[in-house]
Amino acid sequence: MTVARRPEDFAGGDAPPDGGEGWRIGGEIYDTNPKRLLTRDDEEMVRIWSWTRTGDMGGARPLPDRGGIQDQAAVMMDAIRIMDHQFYALSERDKAR
Repeated sequence: MTVARRPEDFAGGDAPPDGGEGWRIGGEIYDTNPKRLLTRDDEEMVRIWSWTRTGDMGGARPLPDRGGIQDQAAVMMDAIRIMDHQFYALSERDKAR
């Protein structure tokens, strides 16, 4: 979620942009550019998550599968909830900056 929300922070190559020990995300340090750790499936999940949000990322839009919430795959709904939580946490950190 961090890479998707702040792509400019990860736009460089494999060397940390500040020459430091790596990229820090949520208190964890990555010695490899985190954008290189993402798979096509990760990118697809971010696309689906983005598609299910409206406006300033609040509220739901159409769900991935036909029908209501009870008709969705539980794993997909769990993933969307996790991504919502991470998006909210990042938004709060951005406000604190």
